[in-house]
Amino acid sequence: LSRTIRAIEDDLGAMLFERHHNGVEFTEAGQAFIQEIKTVIKLLDRAKRYARLAGRGKTGSLTIGIQTSLGTGFLKELLRRYSIVHPKVQLSVLDGTTKEHVKLVAAGSLDIAFITDCEVPSSCDYAQLWQEEVFVVTSKDHALSCQPSVGWSSMQNERVLVTVAAPGPEVEAFIRKAMVVDDGCSLKIDRIDSTQEMLLDLVALNQGITVAVSSWQRPDERELAYLPFNEAKKSVPFNAIWKRTNSNPALRRLISAAHICAGRHRKGTSDWTYSQSYPDHSDISILQVALPST
Repeated sequence: LSRTIRAIEDDLGAMLFERHHNGVEFTEAGQAFIQEIKTVIKLLDRAKRYARLAGRGKTGSLTIGIQTSLGTGFLKELLRRYSIVHPKVQLSVLDGTTKEHVKLVAAGSLDIAFITDCEVPSSCDYAQLWQEEVFVVTSKDHALSCQPSVGWSSMQNERVLVTVAAPGPEVEAFIRKAMVVDDGCSLKIDRIDSTQEMLLDLVALNQGITVAVSSWQRPDERELAYLPFNEAKKSVPFNAIWKRTNSNPALRRLISAAHICAGRHRKGTSDWTYSQSYPDHSDISILQVALPST
């Protein structure tokens, strides 16, 4: 201890202690030094504490890419519950197409994206988490609105609206893929330069119809009718994709939470148990997300 103190004094060029036969006492320089050191030690302790919290995913930030709605469904419930468990993690959400999100995740600009089927880069991992039922959306005054279900053939003379922005490209790809299967059917697809919300407003004004997944249902909807398909493919799978080398602890926690919410097991030290994270998890372990019957 004495050698360490002398080394500090040599480095400072000042005496910190006055040494006597019966002990030592601070010099004026020592008094000033110890006061500042106490502040530094407090800052260091706080830095260690914050680093531990960040390392456990308790603080920090997450950038998330989505192409579905947060109005209802699996993703909204996942993020809501994650925010309850980790209130100090800041969530930033970016809208976009599948290709845009995959590119940003691979580049490290997005921590995670929740998207439909895609080609996964070799640097990324992914997991299919839930499915959403597909509906034909019309106004309540539309001729099809009274049908219990609809098929592609009943939509042939209709103006089908899709947005240029997300999720329009994915919706159009879904429709065109179905058209390949049903050779005898062709639809008039009209691309609209608007948001999905504005497109639904146009549908409510009887300017056309559209195709949407269940999470886009508006609460207490009185202007739109959501008609189920009577075709073979009635749902769309949604996947999480993230860069394998992303070391953000908050991301690892979200991935584990997403697997738990989907009722799936994911190996790894970042897994949570149901009792730790979601004591009332019984209402969220659902793979198929559909509109409630009315």
